[in-house]
Amino acid sequence: MDFKKSKNFAFAVMLAALGFGSCKDDNNVEETIVKGNATISGEIRGSRTLSADTVYTLSGYVRVLSGGSLTIPAGTVIKGQTSTKAALIIERGGKIFANGTEARPVVFTSEKAVGERKPGDWAGIIICGNSKVNTATGTAQYESGVLGTEVAVYGGGANPNLADNSGVFKYVRIEFAGYAIQTDKEINGLTLCGVGSGTEVHHVQVSYGGDDAFEFFGGTVNAKYLIAYSNVDDDFDMDQGYDGKLQYGVSIKDPNIYDAAGTSRGIELENKAAVANNFYSRPVLSNFTFIGPGVDGNVKHGATVHLGLNSRIVLANSIFVGARTNGIEVVEDVAASLSANTSSVSNNIVFGNAANYALSGTVTTYTVQTLTNYFAGKNNAVVTNVAGAGITSATLNNPVLTLTSGSVANGKASFAGTDLASGFDVVTYAGAMGTSNWAQGWSDFNFSKTASGGY
Repeated sequence: MDFKKSKNFAFAVMLAALGFGSCKDDNNVEETIVKGNATISGEIRGSRTLSADTVYTLSGYVRVLSGGSLTIPAGTVIKGQTSTKAALIIERGGKIFANGTEARPVVFTSEKAVGERKPGDWAGIIICGNSKVNTATGTAQYESGVLGTEVAVYGGGANPNLADNSGVFKYVRIEFAGYAIQTDKEINGLTLCGVGSGTEVHHVQVSYGGDDAFEFFGGTVNAKYLIAYSNVDDDFDMDQGYDGKLQYGVSIKDPNIYDAAGTSRGIELENKAAVANNFYSRPVLSNFTFIGPGVDGNVKHGATVHLGLNSRIVLANSIFVGARTNGIEVVEDVAASLSANTSSVSNNIVFGNAANYALSGTVTTYTVQTLTNYFAGKNNAVVTNVAGAGITSATLNNPVLTLTSGSVANGKASFAGTDLASGFDVVTYAGAMGTSNWAQGWSDFNFSKTASGGY
């Protein structure tokens, strides 16, 4: 009798009796199951569908490879393992179908117990596509390859697919993610790398992230209904030629949560590397509401909006209030694009504690007065405090961003011009919400009392 084989068989029978099991499926994914819980690691090469009846733990870098797909049904909870700084990476040619609903969102959160969770417990989610990127080759690798050989390569090269489809990502919450792998090389809550406009992204909340909430590296993906809540660094960061359309966004800063190594902002738009083929980042944004940390926020909090080097933007119909420093600040390069009408900032409401409008960096041609005159001529309005915007409640733990009947944001919006003529809902109000609160039902702003922290 083969004693070794007999021992193994007996051990397997014991595990089965206890409700434990271990297997390696055709996707090369290691999975250990314990009474409705599963740990997933490795690579997904085929089609994989999760179950809302199981709580999953991501271990290490879980990669959906080209040709593979991961389907996540409504109500599924996925926890990121802290010890391995887990990440979910959808590679070029792979797809994710995170199909949450208003009543049953998909939740990515920390594996730690309620009350012990903190920003950066796990790494986050990266989706890579075949759309355009403004590098010399039209491709790039996430943070210069720090994740490993051939991990998170993105961009379609010389022939990008602007309508590339990486799947569906809707009604999803991402909590306590964001991790610095090395200095200035981080994984964010949700990073979209060269993702095309065929991808569906809407109703996504990133909370208590250890770095940026949403980062766009190139690509043409459009998105709506995005919430960034109490994140460490920037809430919306755009680089490498991103020029998609975003509507209905929320940024809420906690005065005591900040980036100790940098400056925390609502928007950071900056092309840090050389711009190939005169292809600038030029996102088009409408109907955002930004609630800054206020004058008492930590000194590491900066401007609500920073329009930086080698960038262009269309920024309209939004509310920017409560910055610790400046409401909107621009570098001279962007100021020149405003004068040349290759950028536009219009029909917004602004309040900053240091200044409403400011210039940043080395400036030789423009003055703050020139900038102020520009903004006034584009129907941007200034209020003197957060309450002046007429938001129902701007409190950190119970934000209700609908507008009061007397709000100056009512009737403020305009969608005139070619940039806003398509791809946007035409509404009359500035800011993320009018009288309807689209955050109800699926989002979470109270992590100490609600089910969000209780999974």
